[in-house]
Parts: sequence; C-alpha cells; structure tokens
Amino acid sequence: MNYFVTAFLGILFLAVLALGWVRLAPLPTERFSARPGPNNPGTHRLPGGVKYVIPLRILPEGALDHLAWIALEAPRTHLRYQEDDLFAVVTRSRRIGFPDITVAWVAGDALHIHAHLVYGKSDMGVNEQRVDAWLEKLRHLDDDMDDEF
Repeated sequence: MNYFVTAFLGILFLAVLALGWVRLAPLPTERFSARPGPNNPGTHRLPGGVKYVIPLRILPEGALDHLAWIALEAPRTHLRYQEDDLFAVVTRSRRIGFPDITVAWVAGDALHIHAHLVYGKSDMGVNEQRVDAWLEKLRHLDDDMDDEF
C-alpha cells in the first residue's frame, strides 16, 4: 500500500510540475514576428493551427487595427508584440493555461492571420474557432461588404 501512495504522490508531483511549465515557461519570441505561408487567399488548416489570407478589398478600412481591438477584447488574450503592420497576441486556455499565438499582418493586398499552438501537435480546432469568431465581429463592422471570406 505504501508503494501505491508513493507512486501516486510522484505522479501528482510530475503533473503539477508539467502544469507549472506550461504556465511559466518562456514563449518562443521568434514566433511573434514570423510571417509564414501559405500566401494565397483562403483558409489553410495547418498542423497545430490555421492560416487565413483575406483580400483587403472585402474587409473594412483599417481591418488590422480593428482586428487587434477585437482580439484584445477576447478572454485571456494579451498583446505580446506589435509593429506598424503586424501584431501578435497570446491566448491561454481557460483551465490549464496552454498558450496559443496569433499573429496578424498586412502584406500586399491581403490580411494574414496565423493562429497556432505552442505545445503539442493538435489544437483540436480551437484556433480556427477563435479566429472565426474574431472575423465574424470584424465582418459586422462594415455591413456593406458583399463578399464572404
């Protein structure tokens, strides 16, 4: 019986240590300014995330700035990096605090949004759902848009 208690306490200690690492480990700062492809318009599902490329002509004027404000209104989302034509936010999951990084920038005539996890291999569609909700709010800023993204 003593062996089981020791094993349980050991496993519990490792779980707490892992959760602490997820919360306290430094995030990969090079991802805050990365501008990965693909660059053709559309929604691109990627391992661990999603990338959107949306033509600016179907978005409200100042779409990047509006999107930044929409993102920062989301729960557990904080600005981590900003340039003139780019911003990066980190959103943490509700219970465990897993970080997801979302980078948005304007290049040429398109708005690019890359949302991806930091740890693991699959985000189970969470990043796509979050960015879809942000884009829905952005879409309603301008009721005159004719095209769908």
